[in-house]
Parts: sequence; structure tokens; C-alpha cells
Amino acid sequence: MKTVKYILILFFLLLGTQADAQIFKKLSKRAERAAERTVERRVERETRKSTDRALDSVIDAPKKDRKRDKRKSKKDEEAIIDSTNDSIPAPNLNTKS
Repeated sequence: MKTVKYILILFFLLLGTQADAQIFKKLSKRAERAAERTVERRVERETRKSTDRALDSVIDAPKKDRKRDKRKSKKDEEAIIDSTNDSIPAPNLNTKS
């Protein structure tokens, strides 16, 4: 009878170590999933912030007067044309061939 008790006690102790190993596996998986969720939330939050900033800068940008822009662009084009004409030599039309 004593041997049966010792065998049962030994059996339960061995089962206990397997149960501990399974518990530690579950804990490690839970910790890993929690870490992944934390990282995903952080990335999502940062992405949302940068998207909001970009949209705010586009929406809140000052509106320009189109008439002024057209006048400035025409003046700029004339200035560019004048400066390029100075650097290009004029063709010599009085040459004999």
C-alpha cells in the first residue's frame, strides 16, 4: 500500500511539472501578443498623427489670389526670356554663301 502511495505521489509531481511548462508557454505567448499589440497601437497612433498634420497643412494653407499669381508668372516668364536672349548670340544674316 505504501508503494502505491509513493507511485501516486511521484506521478502527480511529474504531472505538475508538465502543467507548469504549459502554463509558462501560455504566459510567454500572451506576453508576445501583448507586445505586438502595443507596437501596432503605437505605429497606428504615429501614422494617424502624421496624416492629421499633413491634412491640416493642406486644408489650412492660405489661399492665394489667382490674379496676382498670373501677373507674377507673366513677369517672371518675361524676365526669363529676356535673360536667355542676352546669352544667345544673334544670328548673322549678312553673310554671303
